[in-house]
Amino acid sequence: MVKSLAISLIALIIMKNLNVSIIGLSVLTILSMGAASVATGGVELNGLYSTDFVMGLMITLTLFVAILSYLSSAKVSRKASFNLMVISISLILVMSFSVSSFFFFFFFFESVLAPLLLLIVGWGYQPERLQAGGYMVIYTVFGSLFFLWGVSELYLSGMSSSMSSVGSLVKKSAMSLWWLYILGFLIKLPMYPFHLWLPKAHVEAPVAGSMLLAGVVLKLGGYGLLRFMLVMQVSLSSVFFVLLLSVNLAGGFYAGLACVRQVDLKCLVAYSSVAHMSLVLLGVLSNTLLGVMGAIIIMVGHGLCSSGLFSYVNAIYKMSHSRLLVMNKGGLLFCPVLVLMCFLLSSSNMAAPPSLNLFGEILVFGVGGWMSGAFLFILGLMSFISACFSLYLYGSCSHGKGLMHSESLNLSSLCDVFVLLSHWVPLNFLFMFMP
Repeated sequence: MVKSLAISLIALIIMKNLNVSIIGLSVLTILSMGAASVATGGVELNGLYSTDFVMGLMITLTLFVAILSYLSSAKVSRKASFNLMVISISLILVMSFSVSSFFFFFFFFESVLAPLLLLIVGWGYQPERLQAGGYMVIYTVFGSLFFLWGVSELYLSGMSSSMSSVGSLVKKSAMSLWWLYILGFLIKLPMYPFHLWLPKAHVEAPVAGSMLLAGVVLKLGGYGLLRFMLVMQVSLSSVFFVLLLSVNLAGGFYAGLACVRQVDLKCLVAYSSVAHMSLVLLGVLSNTLLGVMGAIIIMVGHGLCSSGLFSYVNAIYKMSHSRLLVMNKGGLLFCPVLVLMCFLLSSSNMAAPPSLNLFGEILVFGVGGWMSGAFLFILGLMSFISACFSLYLYGSCSHGKGLMHSESLNLSSLCDVFVLLSHWVPLNFLFMFMP
């Protein structure tokens, strides 16, 4: 069902005369089919593909963000090649979330770098896009080699390559380096201090690249970590576990502080991703039901919210031709509709009710408090700083006196407003369909 839906949507995307009404119908179809898919139990097909709740959510999110990223890039050069890159990224991501073998997951995990690199280099904004693409490839490939080594070591020690393998059959000596095996996932999330490639890639990437990167590609790290930790035996009192979580939470708080001092809109949204992904890592590594559920909810909520914020940044960039905060003040004077969408997405970014981020953070905060009181204190600081940089984003772009005359600005198109609204609606009402 998911494969046929993906093929039909891809065929729909490459149609040249595509209007907003057809896209709206396609989005509703994705949501309904995805909800039906994730409601079913786990099924494995021919030992290669598998279907379960998490896989259905991730594939639905991939197709949803891919269509909205296409809508946000209506006016780009070399349209045919651009469409090919977006379709390639979407197909590889769907295959990554569908396979049930760690070796095939590694193959698609790395394959997504090729079209993403071409998208950044070919349609980036500045000459530094070559450096940004190099950072992304070097960081990701270096970390993924440890994952491949770890999977091979576990396979030779008695575990099959399936993601549903039983970890107790593996020798304990092979599991002692679990913290090194997951390095590739920590880089892809990204976790502090392995996040340096992310702001560079976001700043130089076109809007479709930023939306796909923040909305879906980063979820490969959380999804892979979730699958890998299911077959591992990790002691919650081990030195590496406590050190990893401590650095992760401290880095998430530091990333939130870095957001408050940013002058570039894209950098601000990119660093906010680092702060939110630290919550995902805490939930997954806790290896508890509530923690894993909270991590999954935050991944979906962040995918919608972060992608919507990048779409908003692109919308105001098309008006002011600048991503600097000082050049985009006074939005209420020029386009109140965009300001309304900025407020809605910013409130969801700070986990205001009834967004998915709120439900996910409540679960993760509960697990963090159960693990350690110090963790709960840091999580409280992270929640506070998240509200600070979300309000900073909204206040800087919406209020004040604009530096440019209104006649020099173009009104936002209906398509931009539709894309932003399409991000916000499922982000705040999808909880009604949660099982």
